[in-house]
Amino acid sequence: MTIDSMPGTGAPDDPPASYEDRVLGCLLGTLAGDAFGVLTEDGAGTAGVPEEPTASSISAATHLTLSTVDGIVEALEWANDGVAADETACLWLAYLRWSVRQGAQLPPEAPAPPARWLDRQEGLPPGLRAAAASLPALATGAMGSRARPLNPSAEGPGALMRSAPFGLVPRIPGGMVERLTVEAAALTHGSSAAQDAAARFSGIIRRLVVEGAAFDDGLADAATRGAAFDHPTAAGGGGPESVGAPRPTASATLDAAVHAVRAGATASRSPQEQRAAVLAAAVEAPVRGSSPVVAASLAGGIIGALHGTAALPPSYLTAPGVPAVVRAMGRTLLSATTGA
Repeated sequence: MTIDSMPGTGAPDDPPASYEDRVLGCLLGTLAGDAFGVLTEDGAGTAGVPEEPTASSISAATHLTLSTVDGIVEALEWANDGVAADETACLWLAYLRWSVRQGAQLPPEAPAPPARWLDRQEGLPPGLRAAAASLPALATGAMGSRARPLNPSAEGPGALMRSAPFGLVPRIPGGMVERLTVEAAALTHGSSAAQDAAARFSGIIRRLVVEGAAFDDGLADAATRGAAFDHPTAAGGGGPESVGAPRPTASATLDAAVHAVRAGATASRSPQEQRAAVLAAAVEAPVRGSSPVVAASLAGGIIGALHGTAALPPSYLTAPGVPAVVRAMGRTLLSATTGA
């Protein structure tokens, strides 16, 4: 039984998307959801995903997701050359390059990694929205870890929103996907709750994209993965994402995205109709304590992981600008992982 023949995930006669198409669909779906969430938050209504996102219509979710792709690709490039690489260090350098792109001034003791292809793309605008904890952590120039956490109280969705690419890598054990996700999250978010949510999300994406699981099966399998991971530290209070009125948490934001997909994905709708309904659900009925913008980007990524590029506006497959950068990074990831 394929993904699209399962109740609540797609039209019964739709052919299943290929692995390669699901990878591209997940990354472009993240972009589409991000753009939709930002425009809605800015008061542009919920008319639909823009045909081509502009510089003002994406948050840090898209750029940091691509930075995760770039860090994974760099580690794979070293491995393919026969050189052992520290995957987490490669990811940290990718996030540092992102922070410099945002105008951060790193301390002298911080590494100064040379720019890679992604960092030179003018079509990908800088963006800080939804990065409340990530930028300050990176600006310290210190490499956070589970044992030596930065921002131990940061429970927001900044690490969660960049974690989908870990679930796109084939031919590695699920436990390794979880470990990489948690270690990458700990670079900026020391809270075990934020790390757990990131691991749950990458587990969902892996089940859908790599294993071709049905949506509900992917959720059931991933539900316990993050919670079961052994963390040496626990969240405290007073961090940059836990002060004052209720702020978005990673756990609530992931719950909002999953709820939106369940509410909007029905067998009577085409993939594009599902995408529209899911994104509307993510921003119109947000879960308390969630970030609607990030929830929309996660929901878009999940729908793309389910249906591939069939769930996207056709222009996302040809448009210049941000969509072109996303497509190029998707192809680069596929080349590094499968040679495709």
